[in-house]
Amino acid sequence: MQAFWTWLNSWSVWFRRQLPLRIPHLFSVGTQDSNNCPIPASEYQLIRDSHATLASTGCTRDFCQAGRAIHTDEPRVGENRALRVVEQEAEEFVQELYREGFYASESAYVKRLGQVLEEIRAGSVQGIVREGRTHGKVGGNWMQTSQELEFGLRRAWRNSRKCIMRSHCEELKLCDLRGVGTSTEMVTKLLEAVSEAFNRGSIQPTVFVFSPRTANSRGPMIWNHQILQFAGYESEDGSITGDPASVELTKAIIELGWEHPKPISRWDLLPLVAMADGDRPALAELPLNLRKLVNIGHPRYSSEFEELDLKWVAFPALTRLGFDIGGVQYTAAPFIGWFMDAEIGVRNLADTFRFNALPDIVRVLGLTHGKLDDGIETFDDLPEYEQLSLLSRAQAELNYAVHWSFLQAKISMTDSLTASMKWCRYDDEFKKTHGYRLPADPYWLAPPQGSIIPLWHRGGAPNFQPKPMISKHVQDPIKAWRREKRNSYSTSKLLEVVIVVQEQKSLWAPGKTGISVIADVIATKPGVLERNIPVLTTTERKLYPQQYPNRSIAIYFCSAGTVAEKLANKLHEWAKPLVEKSSDLSLCPQVDRLNNMKASDLTANKIILLIVSSTGQGDIPANGSGFLGLCRNSSLGSRDSSGSFKYAVFGNGDSRYSTSYNGAAITINNHIAQLGGAPLASLFQSDSAVEPLPLRALKSWWKKLQPVIIDHNATHGSERPPAVSFTKYKANTSVKKTVTPMVKASQKHEDYQDVFLSTLNKATLVATSAEAGIRDEGSLVVSLQVGNKVFDEMSCVQLLPLNSSHKVGRALRALSVEGSTHMELNFRGENPTYSRFLKEFVDLELPFLELGWVGSINLEKSQKGLTRLALSKASVLEVLESLHENAILSNRHTDAYLQREICLDMPLLNTRTFSVASSFHYESRHNALGAGTGRKVDMMVKHCQGGRFSHTFLKDSPIPALLKYRFVDSFYGPKLRSNLLAPFVIITTGAGFGPVRCLLQWRIAKTREALLSGRAQPSRGTGISLFLGLKECDVYLTVDVLNEAMELNLIDMLDIVVSNPDKRRIYGNLPRAAKHLRNKLLKRQGMIFVCGNKGAADGAKYVFESMLGGTVGEMLKGRYVEEVY
Repeated sequence: MQAFWTWLNSWSVWFRRQLPLRIPHLFSVGTQDSNNCPIPASEYQLIRDSHATLASTGCTRDFCQAGRAIHTDEPRVGENRALRVVEQEAEEFVQELYREGFYASESAYVKRLGQVLEEIRAGSVQGIVREGRTHGKVGGNWMQTSQELEFGLRRAWRNSRKCIMRSHCEELKLCDLRGVGTSTEMVTKLLEAVSEAFNRGSIQPTVFVFSPRTANSRGPMIWNHQILQFAGYESEDGSITGDPASVELTKAIIELGWEHPKPISRWDLLPLVAMADGDRPALAELPLNLRKLVNIGHPRYSSEFEELDLKWVAFPALTRLGFDIGGVQYTAAPFIGWFMDAEIGVRNLADTFRFNALPDIVRVLGLTHGKLDDGIETFDDLPEYEQLSLLSRAQAELNYAVHWSFLQAKISMTDSLTASMKWCRYDDEFKKTHGYRLPADPYWLAPPQGSIIPLWHRGGAPNFQPKPMISKHVQDPIKAWRREKRNSYSTSKLLEVVIVVQEQKSLWAPGKTGISVIADVIATKPGVLERNIPVLTTTERKLYPQQYPNRSIAIYFCSAGTVAEKLANKLHEWAKPLVEKSSDLSLCPQVDRLNNMKASDLTANKIILLIVSSTGQGDIPANGSGFLGLCRNSSLGSRDSSGSFKYAVFGNGDSRYSTSYNGAAITINNHIAQLGGAPLASLFQSDSAVEPLPLRALKSWWKKLQPVIIDHNATHGSERPPAVSFTKYKANTSVKKTVTPMVKASQKHEDYQDVFLSTLNKATLVATSAEAGIRDEGSLVVSLQVGNKVFDEMSCVQLLPLNSSHKVGRALRALSVEGSTHMELNFRGENPTYSRFLKEFVDLELPFLELGWVGSINLEKSQKGLTRLALSKASVLEVLESLHENAILSNRHTDAYLQREICLDMPLLNTRTFSVASSFHYESRHNALGAGTGRKVDMMVKHCQGGRFSHTFLKDSPIPALLKYRFVDSFYGPKLRSNLLAPFVIITTGAGFGPVRCLLQWRIAKTREALLSGRAQPSRGTGISLFLGLKECDVYLTVDVLNEAMELNLIDMLDIVVSNPDKRRIYGNLPRAAKHLRNKLLKRQGMIFVCGNKGAADGAKYVFESMLGGTVGEMLKGRYVEEVY
């Protein structure tokens, strides 16, 4: 890096940009021969052309600071700058905004620049100027719009030489707090905004920007280094409890008047202290929802890590960094993001000068076993190479435990390998686009695991510092306050104490498990997908010809991570045999990023295959966002589809994020149609919740594509296709229209059969607790016979509520089709019959998806009630019967194409998930609700009017009724199964009694076994304190199991609150048993299990924390389990 700066210093210290503006003397002039510089001259020139304002990195010709953590001459915020410097930096920033399209025209840019310079000059005053420390004209501020400021924040993050997470810079959001004027407002507004950005663990990177400093002032400042920071207490003997890095800050905050917790602990969180410009500091205790810590556990060493009692805060939020944007200095701009696991597991908890946890991990894991003897008594006596081996093992287990614990808490986190790969890809993309690499400080950028992380080996990145930038404040806020206190404030009232009281909610309370556990059900053994990929042609040819005279396949991907690229490379590998045996196909030599697609690639002989992952809220990743620019600038969409390129899109999404599931793939699929492409298949949406690396889904997609690729006329053959309309692309317009795929079979329905239906088993509904028909309120106990299938206690069952035979018959009559007729879908196996398709594949209760087929039936507007709008709001079955009754579908039984297209436009049937409410170990004395053979499983189902299972299916299906199901684990299942005999305090409402019923049945079965065998029964100390909130109609559902459990002394306390007009809630009764509950939870290490709606869960947590005097997560060390439905 020294050579780079020597080269940079050899340039003239004056530099002229597009406008007549002089650049200040930033570097001393050097004399070293430029030919010795490892940075290519062309790259250097591009850097200077792109950044007229470069700040110092502290390196000189004779002294390189690359090995220093903090460089001595790094720029800071908080000092006066000369008027000409502020004008220059503002002008450069406005130019950058103009280049990025912020201003519609050159005249708008010139007008805005004039406004900016006028504001700066109007605010200029006399003062001590940083450059030269002389008295002179100090530049004023200018008011940046929210859009300009957010852009500047994102660019400052992108320019941050020390940050590996910069690939997410375009996701950064602004929280504009520039209107806050007092210290009290600073702490209260900041804590409110941080809670929102934390977003229940799904963290939104956000900068909370307070007002900028003005000339001759320090600006607003925050004392803490992080919003969430552990205290460090130094005792008289020099020992430290807590974080050694926080000792001086802790002393200063105590001097302000903070009363620390008693007794002190390693995990006490400091209050937030801030001071506005010209105001005294204000202190605020963190609200409970921000004080919740992540307990560091380990799936293989549970008891060992519990003994260690390690914790960490949920997110990083740096508070002593400022932003330098266009000459404006933001001295208080906290920044929330997410952790990289190594920050905690390799550094914060492991560093010897921080929490130094590794020796304790070596001890509790017994890693020294067999290594200590009479001559070597302690770990410190071991040879250094042995110590290094054991510490490395401990470090690896700690880092794994950190990541695993954050996953269990459902809090955003990344790992070093992923972060490194993302950064390298992002930097490579930037260099490919701009000709030079982003600035990088290798001391900070390389993760601490060393050479096992690819970034460690990466070299050659220039270490320069453009603006906008992130930098520290020139002053220490504590020292600044002490100076101001001596000079300005009396000692009678030095501190304004602010106590922040917020609704005490968990920001990452576990929710429903959704589909996340399906991966365990359908996971395929490693290697299965690597073999037996069938290829369907015969002729040999050269794989990579110099030119592509016939048809060529190009594979593109976009992803913020690595999955899409892995899938693209796998697809490329699978495509090689197909091309080798084809007479008119070629394959581009390698996969490419979607940003590299050009309009010239979209020719009639091109087959485009896209692998698309989503980022953020269903956004297109950075290496694919340029595709939208291609759409805006292209006029390809007007050409005839018969001569267009062919394409297919494979989406890699996660159904646990239902609102953004495959959002990027959907957007790209719609936009590429606007370019005039002809789809080879409909959009394929894979689900990483089902298959983390969806190779099985990719294999299914590729098998369907092969015959379509080989067949030249696959998208415009003799079979009559639906018309495809091409809409002219409009800039900044979201294209919502879905183009009907012109394919011979529906890809998504085959995947539904192969990937989804194949994982389900048949079950028989044998009983419900409804005494007379379907009840309009309350809950039901539903019983299924599942044959010999085994299920875990505290797990869940996913039901597929099939359409009733009666409704299937009505649909068949309306379609004028025989149920035994097989649909023409070209499945690789047997095509389903119409009867099976209408029963198992689609939901007859929902509206049609697109109604694209309506245009082919000549729907007349005059026919009452049969407008397209009306049809789009009615259910599938209602539409079919309306068309049949009006003779629109009559006599069309010979038009198999129309019948098929109507069916393919029906929405797919989805599962409903319920908690298991029974134990298969249990044999009740009170007979089950239903009779029959085979194992039975019960569920408690809340009745919902119009609910697909609880209302429609149960109403339509006479008992016994057939449905499909699969068992999946619940979020809380593993934790509760490992503690089934622990003392419990349980709060549940409504159908939330289901898993409690399962637990009680299991304990009843185990107690019976003990009685029959003469073994000791469970101790009375393991009893259950049960608090139930129920509707009156639901009480009888609980009576049998409660009576039996009480007869066996399994329940030590029972409290039931029935729905009442006074809105009295069950958790309101907890304080009446406060002493009993505190004793059970704190002395007997009991567990809390809350299962109910969100209001009940939040209320219960608030009461528990009031009773226990602290947060349940911290006090119970993971013995608090919550399931919110």
